[in-house]
Amino acid sequence: MASEHQDCCPPTTGDEAVKTMGACALPPLKAEDSVKRTVWASVGLGVLASACCWVPLALAGLGLATGTLGARIAWIRPWALGGLLLLLLGVIGWWLRKRFTSIRPAEACCATVPRFPTLAVAVLAASYVLAWASPRLLHPGKDSTLAAVTPSLSAGGTLLVISTPQFDCPACIGTLPKTMTATVGVASVQMDFDKRETRIVFQPRAEIDTILAHWKTELGFDGKEVRREILPAPR
Repeated sequence: MASEHQDCCPPTTGDEAVKTMGACALPPLKAEDSVKRTVWASVGLGVLASACCWVPLALAGLGLATGTLGARIAWIRPWALGGLLLLLLGVIGWWLRKRFTSIRPAEACCATVPRFPTLAVAVLAASYVLAWASPRLLHPGKDSTLAAVTPSLSAGGTLLVISTPQFDCPACIGTLPKTMTATVGVASVQMDFDKRETRIVFQPRAEIDTILAHWKTELGFDGKEVRREILPAPR
């Protein structure tokens, strides 16, 4: 990070001048290296945060099947976004600490006052905004709900609502809803990207916990259970 040296030491003569100059001398700062590391870190985290949206698109453009690839790497997104936010707050906090609290009165004449890290903050903020908005930027006009539904149940069932904040764009899940619906005991799967939740209807006597454990291992589907209720049998 760049710094400004306040050269306000009182003038002296003779040996005192040499001692004073030695006392006020500061080691050279490598501000450029620090800024470069911060910029590259922000770019890397931004790429990781949007990977579940652009990687399946890139592979599909090459004619490769993506399947549930987006779902498998979607766990990276919240961690990368959190890392970007922490890095941004850390850079600003470092500047505030150096600027207002790290200089003691006795050292004021030789204080190193840091400049505001404009470039690092700008790149970090831009990376965070672009990574956060990437689902809607890469998939404009998509409906917020993607469903894979089988014929209606004839004898009730169980509705399970799961919070899935990691799935916030169609490319994140690929063919996941259809694959889940093809599982024995599952009647329908509905993912809402705006609400960040998945609604699953299981058939009567389905082994729900076993199915969820299988999806977590084989498909990368995971989330926090919000609600589980028994559906009444249709008349």
